[in-house]
Amino acid sequence: MAWTRAGRRWSWALALVLAALAVAVPLTVARRQEPPPRGTPVNLELEDFKIQEDAAVVPAGTVSFRILNHGPTTHEVNVIRTDHDPGKLPLQRDGLTVDDEAKGIDAVDDVGGLDIDDRETLTLDLTPGHYVLYCNLEGHYLGGMYAALTVR
Repeated sequence: MAWTRAGRRWSWALALVLAALAVAVPLTVARRQEPPPRGTPVNLELEDFKIQEDAAVVPAGTVSFRILNHGPTTHEVNVIRTDHDPGKLPLQRDGLTVDDEAKGIDAVDDVGGLDIDDRETLTLDLTPGHYVLYCNLEGHYLGGMYAALTVR
């Protein structure tokens, strides 16, 4: 079978497309993979009125919170150091959100605006003590969206 000029052009075009895909696909997959966490990894899954953590006690030092929001709404994660009971944090005047500037509360850091299926890593250097992780969107903390963390 003899190749026509048009047939050769299509063959070259197809070869170029396949070569581009051979380079692009591995690069895209590599970009989606998260780098390994620094320090102690703690997985947090956010769900409706629940923060599920895979570790409640971690060693002092660098801790990487790998956060996944399962929804069904936007959530956030606030990290505070406190000796307050996790379910009895002081509330703001609105009665719906935690007052993270109240006495006995030391705000460490936060990640906000996590849409459904968003992933985020929050890496912190934590000293020994008691910490609470919570969502401070209206009513979420009151609904039970918090978790305790002890750093030793």
